[in-house]
Order: sequence, then structure tokens, then C-alpha cells
Amino acid sequence: MGRAASGRIGVLWRGEWGDSRPNESRGLDALFEAFDELGVEVVPLPFDDTRVDEVRAQLEGLDGVLVWVNPIQDGANRKNVDLLLREVSKRGLFVSADPAVIMKMGTKEVLYTTRQLGWGSDTNLYRTPREFAERFPVRLASHGRLVVKQGRGNGGNGVWKVELGEDLGVTRESAVRIQNALARAGTSEEASLGKFLDRCGEYFEWSGVIVDQVFQERLGEGMLRCYFSHGEVIGFCHQWPRGLLDLDPSAPPLEPPRSVMEAPDVPEYLPLRRLAESEWVPQMAHLLGLELTALPVVWDADFLYGPRDALGNDTYVLCEINVSAVWPFPPMGASTVAANALARTNDRRVQ
Repeated sequence: MGRAASGRIGVLWRGEWGDSRPNESRGLDALFEAFDELGVEVVPLPFDDTRVDEVRAQLEGLDGVLVWVNPIQDGANRKNVDLLLREVSKRGLFVSADPAVIMKMGTKEVLYTTRQLGWGSDTNLYRTPREFAERFPVRLASHGRLVVKQGRGNGGNGVWKVELGEDLGVTRESAVRIQNALARAGTSEEASLGKFLDRCGEYFEWSGVIVDQVFQERLGEGMLRCYFSHGEVIGFCHQWPRGLLDLDPSAPPLEPPRSVMEAPDVPEYLPLRRLAESEWVPQMAHLLGLELTALPVVWDADFLYGPRDALGNDTYVLCEINVSAVWPFPPMGASTVAANALARTNDRRVQ
């Protein structure tokens, strides 16, 4: 049984009005228990775009709110959520992740902004369809194969592998092979470069930018998802994304190893943890003009395996940063997330 209440923190997610907590598969039970141990009252806030005023009224009496809403989900985006959260944040409510922080670190633009850090790779940024149409073909001609990502998305939305065909020149009529990360089965299609450029034009309307990134040849070895609370690693999960792999559609379906949430002190991942905590995350925060305590109370960074170094050791390449709806996350990190959230709400009270 929890102690006497020491605060009221909302948990906001896209759900049905009247739900008492998110779907159990999303793995927030450990967080609710951690808040209970701290004496924090958790207030459920299922969000629907038709009930913004009702959610605003519920936020009035809270000390803070933790938010789990994907950039794109069930045909909706975060426009209304972000407007509401910006409003209450300006009034002094602690919000994690704050929309202002999301726009600094939680979009694919961060791959370009931090490309010079140790986790960086050859990446380019396009802010308009015209820029994309003019400069991307030159990049593709130089590299032959690139990964294209819309600025705000999740689950592979707006992520493509693009490979140049055998054309000597690169024009709108040039043949390219494109593969959507949502396909999962490794299927691809052939299209003209012009049609692909036009297809990507819609991404600028919602996500604002497009980035491209060199394809990582070790993708088949999986991806390391590194979970953080502020600047501290709270766990790992080795995942196996398949959408951009070259798979034989006639072969039996690929059965990847099971993904398991693991503690932050797993020996295999200690080199990545040391680099992330001591170098990359502090450097990113400084570059973005953020204090470490301004980083979300729970977020993750996805790392692909880069080329091995001269000694045969792994290197790591940032694939994306997720801050909008990080669930599930390692249950062993729930106490740290809850404690940091409570500390931040207390900081807001004394300001």
C-alpha cells in the first residue's frame, strides 16, 4: 500500500474516454507501482481529439503529466496534443516529454543536428519538397543507396530504402528500387525517381523535414534500443527490425531472436552505456541547448551496428530517438522514471 499522497501526476495516452489505465501490453504497470511507493497519485488521462477541453480541465489540478502519444497513430497525429501540452507547460505544469523538447531531440532532424557526434553518420536534411527534389538525386547518385526518413513518424512510417538502378545519369525518369519499412517482409518495388520524390512530398506537411542517412550494412545483426531517464541509462532491448532487409519472398519467413528487456548493467552493452552516458548524451544536450534534467524522464535511442573499428570492436550509429510514446520500457527502470518525474514536479512547485 502506498504512502500518503505527495503529488498528483497525470498519465496521458490516446485511448477510450473512461479507461482507467493504458492497455496492459504497453507495460506501464511497474511505473504505476513505483509512483504508488512514492506516495504519488496517478491520474489517468485517456486522450481523444474530440475531448481536448475535458482533458484540459483535468490537467488543471495536477502537478505534472507524463505523455504517451505517438506522432502518428490510428490516422491521427499529435497536433492537438502538442497544442494542449504547450499551453499547460507555459502555465507551469511539468510535462514529459514537453513538445518543445520533442522538436529538439525527438524528430529525425536530430540525426542531422548531431551528425558530428560519435554516434553520427553521413546524413542530410531537406526542409522543402523543392530542396529534396534538387539535392536528393545528387546524394543518391553519389551513394547508390540511402535510407529516407520523414521528420516525425513512428513504427516505420515514412521510412524508405532507396537504391539507384543501372542508369548512368540520375533524372526524374531514372529507375529506383524502393522498400518501405512498414512492409516488414522485405518486399520492394521499382519506380521512377520522380514518382518517389513526389510521394515523399506529403511528409513535409506534417513532419516538416526529411532526412536521408547512409544504409548500415550490419542491419541484419539487429538494433540496440537504449532506454534513458534524463541522462542515465535504465535498460536495453536488442531488437530485430526487418522492414529494410533484403529478404527472399519465396523463403520461409524470417524468425528473429526474441527481444528481451535487459538491465543497464548487462556486460555486453557496457561499452555503449559508457559512451552514451559520458559523451554522446551530454554532448547532444549541450548542442541542443538543454540541461540533462530537461531531457524526458523516459526516452530511448536506437543504435545500429556500424563498421567494426581497427581492433574489431563494435561501433554504433544513431538510427532515431524516441520520446513521444516510449512503451514498453524496462520495468527495472520504473523507479528511476518515477523518482525523476516527482523531482521535476517538485522543482516546478518552487519556481
